[in-house]
Amino acid sequence: MKKVLLPMMLLLVVVIMSACGQEKTTETVSESASSSGNSSTEKEVIVLGTSADYAPYEFHKKIDGKDTIVGFDIEIAKAIAADMGVELKIEDMDFDGLLMALGTDKVDFVISGLTPTEERKKNVDFTDIYYYAEQAVLVREGEDAALKSMDDLSGKQVGVQKSSIQEGIAQGIEGAKLTSLGKIPELILELQTGRVDALILEKPVAEQYVSNQKGLVVAGVEIEQAEDEGGSAIAVKKGNQELLDQINTTLEKLKSNGDIERFVVEANEMLGE
Repeated sequence: MKKVLLPMMLLLVVVIMSACGQEKTTETVSESASSSGNSSTEKEVIVLGTSADYAPYEFHKKIDGKDTIVGFDIEIAKAIAADMGVELKIEDMDFDGLLMALGTDKVDFVISGLTPTEERKKNVDFTDIYYYAEQAVLVREGEDAALKSMDDLSGKQVGVQKSSIQEGIAQGIEGAKLTSLGKIPELILELQTGRVDALILEKPVAEQYVSNQKGLVVAGVEIEQAEDEGGSAIAVKKGNQELLDQINTTLEKLKSNGDIERFVVEANEMLGE
């Protein structure tokens, strides 16, 4: 009897140890997949980084009594998440911290009216351009007549969003003094209270403030843009080709269907409500 039981007991021990080893291997693979963070298809949630103070791109609005981040950039992000079959989570932060958050894996992608400059391309990868917009100069009503060209901003206090394309444009104005802040509403307040003489913003953004804030007007100043100063694209972490390809596929579909133009119209309508 002992001769029969001993081999059976040894076999049982081998089976148990094999099962434990297989379970441990499975856990290790699972942990590795979840911690890599580089393959978006392994995620159930994708995190968007944005600076929600840039209407109509992204902005806050009360919907059914709840503060909600909306805008045409947000609709694009929703479409990207839907095509990937994941949930979208939005992280709202200062514009100048967005690319740092991307580099440290706090967010998976950035949509915030972001222009793909050569300097930024050194640190992140960009999708195709999804939207083009002109730049504009926003001033107090009655002060636009004195501004005929960018040279007229020489010696003026000019407000711009920190780390933005507009900041780079303003730095090229000889004699201009810059006020660089993280949030657009802060800059609007600086303009309204006379602490700055003019703001440089993307034209759609400037026009929305003219529509919703009394005493502001877009000056008739033409701003020449270099090739890398036009258009908005989406940023992903350097080397994340899989996510880049997935987003470009969605963008191509949205552009060919006319959905991006529709998103822009709907965002502007929300601002007017």
